[in-house]
Amino acid sequence: MIGFSTSGISTDDARQEGLVSGLLHRFDKRLPGSGQTGHLGRLSEVYRNAIELNGGSLVAAGGYVTTIGLLGALTTTYFFGHGVYRNLVDGAYVFFVLNLLTIWSLFLVGFYFEMFSPSEEPIYFDRAHRKVYYVHRGKRKRFLLFGPSVIEARAADWSLVDCELHAKLGGSTTSVRRTYHLLFLVRKSATDPTIVDWFVLAQIEFPGAMWEYIRGYMEADMPPLSADEAPPVKGKSFDMIEALQQRRIDYLRDWRELPWTQLWQHLVLPLFAVFFVVNRFVVWTAQTVSWPQEITGALGTPMTSGDVEADTAHKLRAPPGT
Repeated sequence: MIGFSTSGISTDDARQEGLVSGLLHRFDKRLPGSGQTGHLGRLSEVYRNAIELNGGSLVAAGGYVTTIGLLGALTTTYFFGHGVYRNLVDGAYVFFVLNLLTIWSLFLVGFYFEMFSPSEEPIYFDRAHRKVYYVHRGKRKRFLLFGPSVIEARAADWSLVDCELHAKLGGSTTSVRRTYHLLFLVRKSATDPTIVDWFVLAQIEFPGAMWEYIRGYMEADMPPLSADEAPPVKGKSFDMIEALQQRRIDYLRDWRELPWTQLWQHLVLPLFAVFFVVNRFVVWTAQTVSWPQEITGALGTPMTSGDVEADTAHKLRAPPGT
């Protein structure tokens, strides 16, 4: 995620809307952040005294930005490549380089962020030990702009973590869309507010409810599950190879039941083939996150439906009617 201001100090005076780009609000752990609360489907695992948000594979179906950038660059080069080549022939090397960078910019951005990315990026909120565990991704690449970077699991004291609401504008030439993100800043110490690290929950539709869910869990001993809610089941990660094998098995049946969908999918098959190749590179270059024993030991084992049913104190699930 790019574009966040994560330098300086984390204080209310230093980080105000207008002074920090994209900042809308700084949350206070002592005050409710919203009249509503909910994990918005981001809860991926429940432990006895911790929760996991944003769990699951990041790369199993990754590569969209790189694919779009590659197809766009190839199409642009096909139609306008002669003009770019003329710059080279005429000795206008600056324009030649600028045109190339413009044409391939989206592909390079996708390649930079999607290749060699972490295989997962969960965030654990451990209220028993008052800790937060997250994945840190180093900025420096092995080969200047590309290649692996440092990927490591880190822990921070909950008391040193501040949460901010940020907004980013995005979209296309016909529409503009604002997306919301919860940015967590890690201060150096209780007496030194220098920002030493950060992590983010990206693209949150109802950020106030999401923050109140986290705050309520860590500060108010709120159960992670609502009444009658079952703990999430983290199944086997999606794999595109297995999905294609299943499509082959169901091929004739899909033609009978969804003929127009099948026809459309066959028409865009060349585009999917490009995405498939890019996705394989994303999966092959993904870096596995190694979680230290002290973190896995602190988390314990995930809770099952049986554990939730046996929880008469309602530490895991809210009582009926609430």
